[in-house]
Order: sequence, then structure tokens, then C-alpha cells
Amino acid sequence: MKIFSLDEIRGAIDMDLVFQAMRDGFVALSYGQVSLGAVGHLAFPSVRGDCHIKSAAMTSADVFAVKIATGFAANAERGLPTSNGMMVLFSASTGEPVALLQDEGWLTDLRTAIAGAIAVKTIMPENAGIIGIVGTGVQARWQAKLAVEHTGVKRIKIWGRRGEQAQRLACELSGDGLDVSAVDRLEELVLASDAIITTTPTTTPLIKADMFVRPPRIVAIGADAPGKQEIATDLTAAMDVLIADSIKQCLDHGELARPYAAGRIDATRVHELGSVLANGGSFPSNASVLIDLTGVGVQDLQIANAVWTRLADHRAN
Repeated sequence: MKIFSLDEIRGAIDMDLVFQAMRDGFVALSYGQVSLGAVGHLAFPSVRGDCHIKSAAMTSADVFAVKIATGFAANAERGLPTSNGMMVLFSASTGEPVALLQDEGWLTDLRTAIAGAIAVKTIMPENAGIIGIVGTGVQARWQAKLAVEHTGVKRIKIWGRRGEQAQRLACELSGDGLDVSAVDRLEELVLASDAIITTTPTTTPLIKADMFVRPPRIVAIGADAPGKQEIATDLTAAMDVLIADSIKQCLDHGELARPYAAGRIDATRVHELGSVLANGGSFPSNASVLIDLTGVGVQDLQIANAVWTRLADHRAN
């Protein structure tokens, strides 16, 4: 088994290749070509921590992946990274481990951000000018950068419960050449934004129906474990279009879980992202759309396989 460091992994990233691999993975999942392992989850509420274990195999892939990722929000107050983890690839023929990617959570953050960028581009209304980011953590930073790069929208607004953190993130991103500003009130962000990406670990919904004066377009990323919810149940239930990266997974522990458990939405209303991507993903201008991204193992398989293939080629040469 070969072991690769974070520096090696960063050097092997081809963004165009990984974006395409992610799209292909979502489509393959929706067409029954992917086997997902049961999601493992450990919660550490006293330090706002989570550990996720995900795995996937694909009929067209020579390898399968097992990923362990941790997110400990309280680490930011200690000057420590909030994300960590690793990905392991195994031969789909023999079960032997072939590569350990010591990515320290970087690949998980990247594949989540890529999924968000793909999703928000899919639901962006025509002539959109502003994307709103709810949250100020690692994923908020990633989403802002990739949304600008992938959608063509130039302006970003950021809101966070700690206003100073939102201001700090806006300054950092502006220093990278992005047109980013922080707002003091969440309602202000909602009213100004053509589409919204939510990235918080909250268990108390932040986004509510009475904040909107036009049909909402929302990509919800934060609710990736039981109990988390960013969007109010009545708003989710009122959406014209509901999309999930994995219908089964999102109804179990995603943004859709509480509305589904309360009988406010039916599983037959939910479309899977891969099917939407395969069929073009266009929506009427007056349609409200919510995409629920809980993170699926095929994303880890696709990004790990893409990186490992390039790393193996580099070492061979």
C-alpha cells in the first residue's frame, strides 16, 4: 500500500478532472451503478465535533473507498484545524489496500465544496448576480471561492452569527480578488441573494419562509448528521422542487429528515441530484428549489480515485 501526504495530494489535484468525476459519480449513483456502505457517525457535542465514516464502490471502478473525516468546530478557538481525516482505497478485485491518502480532511472539504458549486450552478436563475453564503467556517470559504469560479457569478455576500468572523472572512476572500461583503442581518443576505448556500452545523433552523420575497433557490450543506437542520420545516415543505444527493440518506439525516419524519413531505416528491444532472436540470423561473447535500461516499471514491491515479502516474515516471 502506498501512502501519500497532503502536500502530494494537493499537487495532484486537477480541478476540471475532479469536477467531472464528481458529476459522473452523482449520475452513476442515481442510475444504480454505485454501492454505498452504511454511514457511520460519532458525535462529540461538548466540543461541537463529528466523526463520519463513509464508503462506496462503483461498477466501473477498479478500487473502492473508505473515508474517515472529523470536524471539530471548537478547534478554531484552540488554534487547531477544524477538519481532519483520511481516505483509503482498496482493490475491488482482491480487497487489498492500495493507497492511503493522508489528506487531513482536505479532500472531504474540497469534494463537499465541488458538490455545492455543481448544485448552485444547477439552480441559479438566469442573470443571477449575487450568491449568499450562510456561515463563516472552512466550508463557507470553499463555497464562496468555487461558486465564483464555477458559476460565473461575481458577487458574494456572507452572514454569520458572529459578525466579526463574517467580516474577517469577507476581508480574506476580498484579498484573494473576490467581490465579497459581509452583512449584519441574515434577512439582508436572503433578500439580496439570487441563490443561497448554507454551511452551518446548527440544530435550530436559520432560514425561514417569511424572509423571502421571491422564490428561494437554496443549497443546504450543513445538515449532514441526525439533529442538524438549517431550513425551517414549513419552508422546505413549501418548496416546488426538492433534490437530494441521496434520497435515502437525506430523508434519514439530512435537511429533509425532519420534514419527512413529520409527514410534511413525501419521498415521491424528492428528485436525486444525479438524475437532475443527467437530464439538464432546468427549472421555471418562478420555481422554488432546495438541494440537500449530506455528502455521499461516491464523492469520496471519485475524488480519491482521481487523485490516486495521478499520484501513481507521477511516481511511475
